Amino acid sequence: MKRISFLLAAILVNVSFSKAQEATYAYNDTNVSMVVNNDETPAPVTTFKLKVAQLDPEALVFKITVENPGIEKVTLSIKDANNYVLHQESLPVTMLYVAKFNMQELQDGTYTFEIRRGRNRLAEKTVNIKTETSINRTVSVQ
Repeated sequence: MKRISFLLAAILVNVSFSKAQEATYAYNDTNVSMVVNNDETPAPVTTFKLKVAQLDPEALVFKITVENPGIEKVTLSIKDANNYVLHQESLPVTMLYVAKFNMQELQDGTYTFEIRRGRNRLAEKTVNIKTETSINRTVSVQ
């Protein structure tokens, strides 16, 4: 039942990700920072880069940076360990895309941020989420 609700949320995100992202479990919660190449000559194609960084060690909020030197239309996907797509969006055609994704509601496991152009995978980064609990006991003798 939980998978079905996640699937429905992912479908809603694809239909209107700008409005529906707040209701999903892995969502972009920032305004997109973009740098557009206004030069008429095309930028030389160099290495495509994807960076994923956890903003706070106590929170599951990740900063995603995509450097797209060829300024091509690409798609960002977040997948679980079973290759199930949890979130997918077409990125704006820019040289630099920066956004934050909140993954707080996801269960422990391995998740992959993947950038594709059509069927070609350009870059991917894996994030492992593992909850660690500790037990603290206090003893008082009176």
